[in-house]
Formats: sequence, C-alpha cells, structure tokens
Amino acid sequence: MQPISEQMKTDSEHPSTRAQLFSTRLSHCRHEPQVVDFGAIVLCRGGSATMRIDFKDWSLHEGAVITLFPDDVMILLDVSDDFEVDMLRYDKNMLREASLQLEHTVYSALRADRCRKDRPVVTAIIHNMFALLQVYFTQDECTCLDQLVLYQLKAFFTGFYDWIYRNRDERPPETGSRRVRELFNQFMQTLAEQYRRSRDVAYYAQRLNISPKYLNTIVQRTTHHTAKAIIDQYVVMQLKLLLRTSTDPIKQIAWDYQFSDTSFLCRYFKQHTGQTPQQFRISQAEHPLL
Repeated sequence: MQPISEQMKTDSEHPSTRAQLFSTRLSHCRHEPQVVDFGAIVLCRGGSATMRIDFKDWSLHEGAVITLFPDDVMILLDVSDDFEVDMLRYDKNMLREASLQLEHTVYSALRADRCRKDRPVVTAIIHNMFALLQVYFTQDECTCLDQLVLYQLKAFFTGFYDWIYRNRDERPPETGSRRVRELFNQFMQTLAEQYRRSRDVAYYAQRLNISPKYLNTIVQRTTHHTAKAIIDQYVVMQLKLLLRTSTDPIKQIAWDYQFSDTSFLCRYFKQHTGQTPQQFRISQAEHPLL
C-alpha cells in the first residue's frame, strides 16, 4: 500500500479547505483519552493497534477502515512500533452536509458498526478514494477542494450504509441487554450536548428519566467506571481541547462552563490534571492534537 504524501497541503495553504488528507502515527492519541472534535475516515497502512472509542474496543491492522465522529471519546492502546494510518479529516459542518440525507437510524448504525477489516473490497474503495483526493490536494490551483471532498464523503457514507445492511451477519456481536446499551448511548449523547451545563449525575439521570443510582449502574456495567467519573473525564477532555485550540480567556471559559468563578474552574481542572488551565495551555502550545 503506497503512503499518502507527508507533504500534503495544510489549512494554511488551502484557506477555504475544511478537510485534510495526511499520514500519521496518531502519537497524541496514545497517552490519555480525548474528545474528537472532527469527523475522519482512517485507513490502517501498517502495524496494529486497538482503538477504544466511547469505551468500546476496535482492533486495527493493515487494511482496516474505521470512521470517527465528532464528540467520540478515543484513545489508542496496544500500539505496535510500525503502526501508521492514512486519515481523511473533515470538520463538523462537512460531515453534517455529507450525511444530511441519511436517516437518523442509518447514522446511528454507522456509528455502532464503524470498523471494517479483513474485507479487501472495503480497503480498496478507501485506498482508491484517498488516492483520487490526493491528486486534488496536491494541486495548488484547485479551487473546489471542499466540494470534491464532500462528494466523496457522500458516496462513502451511502456505500458504507449499503455494505452494513447487505452484510448484517457480519456485524460485531452485541453485549449486555438492549435496554442498557440504549441508555448508555443516550447518556453519552446527552453528555456530549450538555457537558457545559452540568457535571452532576442527577442532572443527566433526570434527562434520561431514570434514577441517579440506575444511571450509575448502567455506566459501571458498560465502562467499569462511575457515572461521575465519566462525566468529569469528559468535561476535562473538552476543557483540554478548548485550551489547546482557542485563545479564550480562562475567565470566559469558567463562565461558559458555568463554574461559579475562575478559581473554582482552576481547582477543578488541577484536581483532575495536576495543572492549572494556564499551565496546561502553555505546556501544550507547541503540541497539536494530531
């Protein structure tokens, strides 16, 4: 499998582009879980790793294809020394446009069954798609790159949906009761929408119309962590992402996350990271997320 050029054009070279195509070892995803704020199609080019997404493990080896969605919680585990992927990364709005005509149930199915491996046809489709896009990404004079990526994404989602429903017997086995899986997925979706508003278990339990005790039981069955631990972990990951990618004053961040004051935010963040928000921002200044 030929690698994507390491000299792919960046956002600064293509100001109108909302997508990037590049090779990466995903080094910054190996140390701690983090929230993904973009969509991506990932093609494993070599080596092996386990990608844990929303507390579910997916095994990757050469030729495996996996999709990432905004607000996924992701970390890489058991990474081999030669692990490397080609990644097409795109922003939330492009993902929304590409999947606009897909029914909600279809979109949910794509998230639940996001990894294809040991199927040469899927690998070939993505490899050829990346090769085609690379031709456009390396042309300085290309003026419609966003539209070209968007059309390819629409074809990918339609084709992936068709693949899933033509090969239902190849879906990964489900664990736990259907009710537990549904409630946990609803909890994670609600957390992704409401994490700025509350860090209390009772708040999320009320929105799911269940008791805090039952919510905690569901989360522990799925993740082996308490609901409060998952909420705090998610909020801290979002704070880290914001501190890496924005210049918002700490006072404004405290207000946006509904902390009573800046010192409360600083104590909360330091309790979970060992650093104040300002210390973390300085330490991460020269280390992009991916």
